[in-house]
Formats: sequence, structure tokens, C-alpha cells
Amino acid sequence: MLTKMLLEIFQAIAEDPTIRRILGNYNLTGKQDTDIETLMNDLGLSPEEKVKFRQAHREYAQNPNQAYEKYKYKYEPKSDSAFDKFDAYFQKFEDKARETGDYSHRQYQKYRTGQSEQDNSYENFARNNATSPEEKKHLETLEVKEGATFDEIKASYKSLMKKYHPDKFPDEDKKKYAESISAKLNVAYDFFKKKYNA
Repeated sequence: MLTKMLLEIFQAIAEDPTIRRILGNYNLTGKQDTDIETLMNDLGLSPEEKVKFRQAHREYAQNPNQAYEKYKYKYEPKSDSAFDKFDAYFQKFEDKARETGDYSHRQYQKYRTGQSEQDNSYENFARNNATSPEEKKHLETLEVKEGATFDEIKASYKSLMKKYHPDKFPDEDKKKYAESISAKLNVAYDFFKKKYNA
């Protein structure tokens, strides 16, 4: 039998962010009697994930509360305090940002710490940390300003790579020039991929 607690356990062990999101929004109305195998097939789980889900379901069937403590959702607030809820959601977005490169959520940290907007805005954070000569050089290569988000850097990189793709130039000299530009673009983009763990 499906319960909200069991869905939260499954959500905690799901590796695919899409599946985590589906489980987080899953409507149990009229579906409590859904078979676990049917649910796993509907979610399109891999064989490895199915093994994890079956194990979690066995543990849940034996002792629901103990299983929940083991598997409970990683970002559950420690208490009903607004500060604990903020910390839990902030950590969720911080972890997600490592995948997407979007750190815009940091602008809200000022409300948790009480620091001024000027000291703690993400824009200032990015601007103050983009001061090394190497990073400035890569920003210029990719034709983006200091403080640009990873999405902006990625978009500019793709646009410039299309513009300077060596295959577009039949003339040998122009082709060599395009190759040198493309190489610089790749080096610059790799620098920011490492910086943003993308």
C-alpha cells in the first residue's frame, strides 16, 4: 500500500531529479492500492534503482517509522522554525546549483543572516570573485561581463563556437584563424565548467 511516508522514502533514494520531482508531487488520491512494481514501471526506473526501491519497501513494511528515519528526505527541516526551513531549502538549491550553475538563490541568504544586501548579494559575490587575471581573460574570450551566470557563459560559448567553427571557412588562412579562436573558446569554457562544477 502506498503512503505519503513511503513516497518520501522513495524520493530520498531516487537518483534521477525528474523522478524525485514526480514523487514529491505524486497525488495519492485513489492510488493507495497501487502495486509497488507498477509504480516502479510507471516511473521508468532502471534495474539498479528497482533493487533500491524494493529493499526500501521491505524495510518499510517491517517497521515504517524506523525505515523513515533511515531514508527520510534529505532536505527535511529539523523543526518547524522558519530558520530551519530556510536552511533546508537553501541547501536543496545549493546542491541543485552544482548541477545547473545557477546560484541566483544566494541573493536570499541576506534574509537568513541579516547582512545587508550590498554585502551578500550574489551579484557582488560573483563580481568580487572574478578578479584573477586568468578569469578576466576567459571572460573576454567568451565575450561576457564579470558576474555572468554559468547559463550566460554557456550561451555565449555556443554562439561563438557556431560563429568560428573551422568547417565554415573554406579559405585555409581563415580556417586556421577560426581553429585558434575555437581552441581559446574551449579552454575558457572548460575553466568555467570546472569553476561551477558543471
